[in-house]
Amino acid sequence: MACITCDRSPVWRELSRAAAKSAGARLRRLGILPLKIDWPARASICERCPLRVIQGRVSYCGRPLLDQIRRSSSLDGCGCPTLDKAKDPHEHCPLDRSNRPARRIDGRCSCKWCDS
Repeated sequence: MACITCDRSPVWRELSRAAAKSAGARLRRLGILPLKIDWPARASICERCPLRVIQGRVSYCGRPLLDQIRRSSSLDGCGCPTLDKAKDPHEHCPLDRSNRPARRIDGRCSCKWCDS
């Protein structure tokens, strides 16, 4: 089901995407959704990332979403907790090995996680 206001407001689009990611993270914690098999390796890459921000003993990909809703994900990170992001099989790192924005070339992702 599509969000009626998401096409009109980038803030609503970002907040609804974040709510879906949060729900997915909770379902993964409950064991309902699958985890990425190599998530500890992905999380260790996040811990060395220049985008990483620690706030309240939680590591985030960039500043937490509610601190900065409008962002360029390749430059600012997505604002998700890094452990939840690393456990999601559908997520990708916003940076490549050179800490430049990751790209998709011929169906192949150049992010730190896919390139390792």
